[in-house]
Amino acid sequence: MLVDGTGALPVLPDLQADHDGHALADVLALVGGDIPLAPTARLADGGFVHLVGMRGGAPDGAFVAPDALADPGHAAVVAHAIAELDPGRSPALRPAWFRPGWFDLVEAWIDAVLAPSGRRRTGPVEPFRLWSISAVVRVPTDDGELWCKASCEHFRREASIHAAVERLLPDLVPRLVAIERDEGWLLMEPMAGTEPGAQAAGTAVEVAQRWAAAQLDAIEHVPALLAAGLEHRGADETIAAFLRLLASSAELALLTDAELADVRASADRAVALTRACWEAGVPETLAHGDLHLGNVAWDGRALRIFDWTDGCVSHPFLDATHLTRFADDASASAAEAVYAAVWRAAHPDVDVDRALRLAPLADLVFQTVTFEAIAAATEQQSAWELGGVVARNLRLLPGLVAEVG
Repeated sequence: MLVDGTGALPVLPDLQADHDGHALADVLALVGGDIPLAPTARLADGGFVHLVGMRGGAPDGAFVAPDALADPGHAAVVAHAIAELDPGRSPALRPAWFRPGWFDLVEAWIDAVLAPSGRRRTGPVEPFRLWSISAVVRVPTDDGELWCKASCEHFRREASIHAAVERLLPDLVPRLVAIERDEGWLLMEPMAGTEPGAQAAGTAVEVAQRWAAAQLDAIEHVPALLAAGLEHRGADETIAAFLRLLASSAELALLTDAELADVRASADRAVALTRACWEAGVPETLAHGDLHLGNVAWDGRALRIFDWTDGCVSHPFLDATHLTRFADDASASAAEAVYAAVWRAAHPDVDVDRALRLAPLADLVFQTVTFEAIAAATEQQSAWELGGVVARNLRLLPGLVAEVG
């Protein structure tokens, strides 16, 4: 779409940043678009080209062929995106929501699962966030809005994981309306306390207190959680994956020779200390895998922990240290204290202090493994979204090994 006769694409103003540089709603509103058609492309100069479409069809004369664009780089990106709309040319790792017809399929499923209750959708689903990992859309209904989430192939088990956790902890996760296990779709009730500035004071402490108690309750349910599809990410699995990435990760090339030498020099000690974290005696249980305040809704009344893509059975203290890492200093200290107190009371024979001291390093190893797997499951055009995280974590490794060990 042209804004004038120069052949230039519309230019986004300095809008609120999202994962792709701009909020999706603002991107769509700029040109009256309805849905993204392809992953956001990042240009060599750091800019972005957002590729969006109109489900109802474009007005006559509103669009031109890519080769009419004044900027050759933009023209190439747009032409490439149009070519990949052909199912036969779509990249193998491209998420389903960037393929033609996906929104129609999701709406048909939503209508089918709502029908028995008498509730009905009152308009098209509204894209909220779509990127390489997941798609989240609003669903307007005659009884208030719902939210629908789909995960990429790598995280397709999220629907089953969320359902299993809801059965165990119904008051701590978003309430499900329905799931589609094979597609990895979740239809959920809305949550209070997710809007910017809406979280109540003391959220980190509240989460630490409630989540420690929930993890303790979940210990006896570990066999059922594993049977429901949660992955076991214990010490052996975590360390083995970490050693593989140290040998073959593409992001090793992002490190300087000196950085890589430091990482390799600290690797054996990192592995030993990670294993020691498990050997401190804390029993494995349900772990969220990415517990930070951005994945929490708390309005002072109801607490909901969401985004279960990394849900697994693992060392519980990885969640605690991850939560406190993203909280301010005062909240982090208070949250760790209440979390530790719950575990000390339940397991007085366990060396809780040692496990907590080692947990930041174990979590760094765990998270590096997580992001390495994500990178391997992401198509090249979207690699920039989380690219560099493995290298960044590896740069932190030597210093954290020295601090912990």
